[in-house]
Amino acid sequence: MPGGAPAIRDLLASGTRSYSFEFFPPRDAAGGGQLWQAIRRLEPLRPTFVSVTYGAGGSTRDRTVRVTGRIATETTLTPMGHLT
Repeated sequence: MPGGAPAIRDLLASGTRSYSFEFFPPRDAAGGGQLWQAIRRLEPLRPTFVSVTYGAGGSTRDRTVRVTGRIATETTLTPMGHLT
């Protein structure tokens, strides 16, 4: 993706050690605060990417999209959503 974060496939193809963290979208404001504390504490570890669970049947779709977008714009992490 020109000008944006590298594609995850390219990060993985580099052949270097890779790891990621998986997040679940928060259900309420308190969970949102805890999620962002965790994200900020894990960010310095520089994972290859982070994923946000999309939920069975897309049940958390809107929250997943919001969290993934916020991670992309407010952190140095490379986010992706994923289906369970």
